[in-house]
Amino acid sequence: MKALVPAAVLLLAAAAQAQVNLGELLDLGGRKMAPAEVVALGETRLRSQRADADADLTLRADGTVVGRVDNKQGHGSSEAVGHWKVDATGQRCVEVALPAFRMDVRDCAWLYLLGKDIFFAPSDSDPEAKVVAYVR
Repeated sequence: MKALVPAAVLLLAAAAQAQVNLGELLDLGGRKMAPAEVVALGETRLRSQRADADADLTLRADGTVVGRVDNKQGHGSSEAVGHWKVDATGQRCVEVALPAFRMDVRDCAWLYLLGKDIFFAPSDSDPEAKVVAYVR
């Protein structure tokens, strides 16, 4: 199993922010991962530690998501269940239900490679979009 850090709110928020935007990443030689490359990452563990909550999710190879979110503001914890998919452009979307919090979360990102490093971006066309580095 590979451990990846997500790139946006809750599911795709990273522990460390890259110092470049998408345009700079591409100028440095980064390239968008093809849909098959994203799928080939296989089972992926997503971890996010934020001021308000910690999330620990597993994106299984079969397209399901399981895990747990712990709220740090006294609201307890919730099981996380859902699914993920990759579209024809390589965008990976994750949809998760948090039943104890009575909320659903959906987030999408494109994955980019620069050498062996993976980055997440909320856009594949906005050169000013902030990219978030994969943290091993």
